[in-house]
Amino acid sequence: MQLLTREQARELDLIAIDKNKILGTTLMENAGKNIASIVQSELITVHNPNIGIVCGKGNNGGDGFAAASILIDEGFKVSIYCLSSSKNLSNDSLYFHDICSKKNVDIFYEKELPQLLPNFDLMIDAIVGTGFSGELYKEFVPWTKWLNECSATISVDIPSGLNANTGMCSSNAVKADQTITMDSAKIGMMLEPGKSHCGLIHCVDIGLPKIYKSKSPMEWHLLSDDQINSMIQNVEKTTHKYKQGKVLILAGSIGMTGAAFLSTMSALRSGAGITKTFAPSSLNSIYEKKITEGMTIPCEDSGNGFFLEENYDTIMNHVEWSDVIIIGPGLGSDSETAKLVLKLIKNINKPIVIDADGFQPFYNNIELFNEIHSKFVITPHLGEFSKITDIDSKILMDDLPKNINLFMKDFPGTLLLKNSPSFVAWEAKGCVNSNGNPGLATAGSGDVLTGIIAAFIAQGKSVEEAAQIGMFIHGKTGDELARVNGQRGLIASDLLNKIGQVISIYES
Repeated sequence: MQLLTREQARELDLIAIDKNKILGTTLMENAGKNIASIVQSELITVHNPNIGIVCGKGNNGGDGFAAASILIDEGFKVSIYCLSSSKNLSNDSLYFHDICSKKNVDIFYEKELPQLLPNFDLMIDAIVGTGFSGELYKEFVPWTKWLNECSATISVDIPSGLNANTGMCSSNAVKADQTITMDSAKIGMMLEPGKSHCGLIHCVDIGLPKIYKSKSPMEWHLLSDDQINSMIQNVEKTTHKYKQGKVLILAGSIGMTGAAFLSTMSALRSGAGITKTFAPSSLNSIYEKKITEGMTIPCEDSGNGFFLEENYDTIMNHVEWSDVIIIGPGLGSDSETAKLVLKLIKNINKPIVIDADGFQPFYNNIELFNEIHSKFVITPHLGEFSKITDIDSKILMDDLPKNINLFMKDFPGTLLLKNSPSFVAWEAKGCVNSNGNPGLATAGSGDVLTGIIAAFIAQGKSVEEAAQIGMFIHGKTGDELARVNGQRGLIASDLLNKIGQVISIYES
């Protein structure tokens, strides 16, 4: 599903009106027809349904007026609460306001809520649309509170008080049961807390152009089951373990051997045919016991319990064998290990998945990414992304899609930003995950994700495809487990036993 930013939605409207010569009133009429159709289907079992519509002065309110002009013809009782005088309405909105007046629709020009609130079967929120940001005007707040107290509320295009770009919500933003959005969902509707305010989302065709070249550098879409289904194929009947992919893993240190176990077993559970996991020699016996299905390669650590720069040659001797290399989970923050990682990433010629402590050399040195000569994906959580970009995490969250866009302008790899929901971005494209839950915010969960991504790269997927598959499968696995164990009860090792079952859905 395509996702639009506020600017892209406005751009699309202008293209339709200025270049395609489609009248604004035609677009508004089409919006009204779609709203009316969905409202009718929702109230089909209700006798003599009574509908209330709260309209602002802009085009969002105009869509509400357009819907009312159709619903009244269908025999519905409709009352409109207009939060502006008619002279302040936008031109297209005024056109449908006047149609409603001629049809004797009840229109109340109210600044304050009526003392006796009518009991409507359904309320329609058409106060403010995708142009909104910041906080709702104080005079709107009683109306949005009323809408939130009603038994059923449908929002037009986007719930009033929700930022179309960031997903951030004003205090007392409308929390709709359903949202009827024009053409495509807006990216903020997929990001929390906005996603929870939208309810069931209907994307409706109002006659906007289907294909256009946006001025915005980023094209966004929502990652769905259908896309993952097209990416994952059946395992070939004549395959063998080397053909299934060879994953090399640099992970773990004293106190964090579990990270090496989780990323290794995750790669195997996701279809990799064979793995080699490097181990600090003083910890090798732990690795051997935990990773029974994968090989381990001890690296002399002089009893330190972490990797040293002098392990470089040992590791590079196995790079040509591999199809992909994991660097980072549980490596620790020792400067010796950071020197090793820096040397490796500059010289490895195979795809790399970089996670967790693999980011140490990149903090305060973002230009280093341009010295990686192979395809690569990074998988930071918000705190790590903040350190990489040197931007406070609160500032990043103020407009995460915009900040990802800015980061990608000079970034040569693929980004998987672990968030709620997670993002994947590559070149000038980005996608937002459609699944996942807070239960995945648990130690080791990211190590599992890293293993899934590496496994699919090893099986021949491009780095950006593998990142999308990994993000989606990881989220869906977490959702399946949360139904059984609850979100609080989910731990990373639970994912290992479920990954294969979830992937199998798409193998057929």
